[in-house]
Amino acid sequence: MWLDSNTITGTLPTELGLLTELASVSLTNATLTGTIPTQMGDLTNLRRLWLYNNQLTGTIPTQLDQLTKLEILELYHNSLTGSVPQGVCTNVDSSAYQFKSLTADCVSEVQCSKSCCTQCY
Repeated sequence: MWLDSNTITGTLPTELGLLTELASVSLTNATLTGTIPTQMGDLTNLRRLWLYNNQLTGTIPTQLDQLTKLEILELYHNSLTGSVPQGVCTNVDSSAYQFKSLTADCVSEVQCSKSCCTQCY
C-alpha cells in the first residue's frame, strides 16, 4: 500500500492492523498526526514500513517487535519520542535484505543506538 505525497490528514486507523497480508506500507510526505497504532504489530507479513515526513507523536510501539520479517522502518521527520524497541532493532538487523534500513530522528528526539539505527536525522 503506497499512498505517498497525498493530502492525507488525521490519524493512522487502528483497522490498518487488520490488513495482515500487507508486505509494505508507505504513507510519507502527508500530514498524519497522532500515534502509531499498536495494531501495526499485527501486520506479521510486513517487510517495509515508511512513515517519514508526517506529524506523528508518541513513542514507537513495542508491538512492532512482532514484525519479524521487517527489513525497512523509516520514521524520521516526525515528533516521535522514547526509544526504538530492541526487538525492532533485532528484526531489521537480522534481515538478509541488502538495503535494510532503520531511520529515526535520533539526533534529537528518539533514542536509537548506532548498532540499531542505520541513519539518524
